[in-house]
Amino acid sequence: MQLDIVTPDRRVVVASADDVVIPAREGEIDILPGHAAYLGLLGTGVLRFVAEGKAIQLMVSGGFIEVDNDRVVLMCESAALSGEVVKEEEMKSLHELEKQLAGLGVTSEGDAGYQKLRAEVDRSAAKLTLLK
Repeated sequence: MQLDIVTPDRRVVVASADDVVIPAREGEIDILPGHAAYLGLLGTGVLRFVAEGKAIQLMVSGGFIEVDNDRVVLMCESAALSGEVVKEEEMKSLHELEKQLAGLGVTSEGDAGYQKLRAEVDRSAAKLTLLK
């Protein structure tokens, strides 16, 4: 299958993949060759795939998933390969983001400020899982 992962500012991955596990908004989905056409929302988490016998992981967050004719396209708000994550910087960032989130106090999950901060916390935490 052809796998294309793009963000607004770059093409992150273009590969031939045997198996792709995607963190969709509704939960993980496993895409194998011959998968039915699918269009869905991308969640935040670690995407896994196998290309040329090598297992690869990257953090993806927000956007859309399209599967059609053995082609998988992810249009992401954000994506990062494990080699792009600096553990100390990401841990510091996560700590600061969690403090900001706690500082919001009682707020509705529908609040735009809360949702934006929550998404940043989730992205940061997903990046750190790449390093384990």
